[in-house]
Amino acid sequence: MQKKIIALAVAAAFSTPAFADVGFYGIVDAAVASISASGQKGDLLAASGGASQSRLGVKATEDLGNGLTGVAVLEYGLDSQDGTAIGAARQQMIAVAGDFGTVATGYLQTAAYDFLAKYDPIYGSSSSAHSIVAATHLVGSGAQRAQRAIAYLSPNINGMTFAVNYATALAGLGNLTAGSHCTGAAAAVTATTLACTAGSLKESAYLLSANYAVDALSVGVVYAGTMSDDVVDTVAKTGATTKEFAIGGSYDLGVAKLMGTYQSSKTSSSAKNDIVYSLAGVMPVATGAVAVMYGANSNQENADVSATAITAGYLHTFTKSTTGYLVLSNVKNGSLSKSYSVLGNKLGADLDSVAAGVQNNLTAGGSSTLIGVGLRKKF
Repeated sequence: MQKKIIALAVAAAFSTPAFADVGFYGIVDAAVASISASGQKGDLLAASGGASQSRLGVKATEDLGNGLTGVAVLEYGLDSQDGTAIGAARQQMIAVAGDFGTVATGYLQTAAYDFLAKYDPIYGSSSSAHSIVAATHLVGSGAQRAQRAIAYLSPNINGMTFAVNYATALAGLGNLTAGSHCTGAAAAVTATTLACTAGSLKESAYLLSANYAVDALSVGVVYAGTMSDDVVDTVAKTGATTKEFAIGGSYDLGVAKLMGTYQSSKTSSSAKNDIVYSLAGVMPVATGAVAVMYGANSNQENADVSATAITAGYLHTFTKSTTGYLVLSNVKNGSLSKSYSVLGNKLGADLDSVAAGVQNNLTAGGSSTLIGVGLRKKF
């Protein structure tokens, strides 16, 4: 009898409480797209995430008393077009919320993610003009999610909200032997050095953001920075740094909503800033909405590696949870660049021959075009 009581107590301690509110959610998004690009053989491809990245998540909330709420979220990406298992995590976090705001830790969606969700009308789409040209920026790609992170989000104070994010290690905590934050096999360890691969360095990051929204107007800013340990001198921390400032805004005219962003990024190894900006408009129609977006990367260090992108789409509302869409996207590279392409250079990724070298490479200075149709189901 005593053993049964102990077993029941242990099971109760590690099971989901009956009073916790647990809900599952997700998105399944699939598209068929015709793609053409300079120097590449065009193709018709089925792709996941034409309008939103497919995902599966679970969220649990619980009243902790004294005005506090406990929150846990586990969310993972999916590819709706292949047979792979659940993909990489989109967020894994636990948080406490109250009148003071929200404090969270884990693998978090950051202030950069929230910024783009507000000011990019097709954020999360593989066809977003902004996401294509901002692929090398912190606010646009690298800092949208952070591991081993701590975050604070303020309550809404007369339309104003603030957020602070700090990632203790973007590339893993590493080996702290002899004061070093490098990971990997050590060839020689002293008080200040540890030989290791560059990919295993510790990289910390921080983001500060503020957003003001009143009536039809919304304005937001994000300041982000990263620091990597140096391969040779990790104690002095003389590794590379990146600092980025972003400002965005939107205004709802009723007949249409206008949005725009501006980002300036600078690394310690470059003399000039890398600029990205975007302009977008969304117009509701009787059966859904029409969206148009323009994005540009103006590389101040070398104009030849800049790029521009334009996306136009129609979203048809079948029900509150099901949306059909048509999308047209075009990307144009600077004269020396071949880094930017529709659908993440899917033509090259799918058709390159490893044995013979890259045989389907995008032409420098070339352009690429995508025309697609898809369906998105939320649940």
